[in-house]
Amino acid sequence: MEQTQFHLAPADNELYYRLAGRVPLAGASAMYYFDKRGRFKKMIQALKYGNRPQVGRFLGQQYGEALADHPIVSLADHILPVPLHRSRFAERGYNQSEVICEGLGKALGIPVDAKSLIRRSKTDTQTKKSQSERWQNVESVFGIAKPIGGRLILVDDVITTGATLEACIKALYAQPVPPESLYVLSLGMARHG
Repeated sequence: MEQTQFHLAPADNELYYRLAGRVPLAGASAMYYFDKRGRFKKMIQALKYGNRPQVGRFLGQQYGEALADHPIVSLADHILPVPLHRSRFAERGYNQSEVICEGLGKALGIPVDAKSLIRRSKTDTQTKKSQSERWQNVESVFGIAKPIGGRLILVDDVITTGATLEACIKALYAQPVPPESLYVLSLGMARHG
């Protein structure tokens, strides 16, 4: 599995530039490149569709151990998962991003907050949508159940266009008191092209 090494330059990498300029970010990192074939894709499929939450916890903990001395991450106050809609949570039995956060939180000693950022409505799966359809699919979907500030880490499983993360970040910054800083982490990032 090919690692990105984005954590070595969190404000100067392909993932950061995918989101920068559209939303305020302290940095962004993905652990692996996500390719259409390969071992990492099989692991993500097992996590999301194969009832294997332990895969997410394990990879999250590994990632957390790799990031333990990183100044932006080590100073964070809370780790937030990208939320699932309650109907999808009921189907799956867990939120894959939340179990990744559990592993990260354990390795980094940072509390996981899975209650503040919420998904207000169910959306269709993003996997077969074009980039513009992805943006439209998640626009205004996320909200805040209880205000959360400070230095935050937002976690997703795999990033393709960044539409879901952008929608989450906009919801977090729309609070009366926005985050002090926000860092994005993902296990995987799909390559463009």
